[in-house]
Amino acid sequence: MFSFSSDDRGVTEPYTDLPALGLAVAGLLLFGYLLFSAYAAYADKAYYADVREDLRTMSVAIAGDPSLACDGCSFMLDARKLSNASAAPDGLQGYGKAGECVAAEVAAGEYRWQIGADGGRSADYRLLITVRLNDARCLPGTLTVTSSEGQR
Repeated sequence: MFSFSSDDRGVTEPYTDLPALGLAVAGLLLFGYLLFSAYAAYADKAYYADVREDLRTMSVAIAGDPSLACDGCSFMLDARKLSNASAAPDGLQGYGKAGECVAAEVAAGEYRWQIGADGGRSADYRLLITVRLNDARCLPGTLTVTSSEGQR
């Protein structure tokens, strides 16, 4: 008959609990990471859905802005006006809500113009345009307007 004090079958039991405890902790950490990444993805999608219509309106307004567009033509931007606007530090100051940074990038072939500065969390909207390099040459391109949270 075995007595409770002389039975050595349970000697290794504390050491068998450690791998199970390690697996449980790893599972909880993985669950926390997946939960956080799902929330972050949801927050980004919610922000984009919130500002998407404003971005579209700003993109159309910038494409028709007389300081960037060719005379009397919407969606056709002038390369000289783009160069002048990209040299100015606050070329898109009149666009966007208070406390919001608005930036625009125009790309046409190998030509690129950057107007404005980016901030924190952002969303962008791309619009097809034409860039007039001179009287004889025009290139198809894109206008990408980015709206960022943050101070100007």
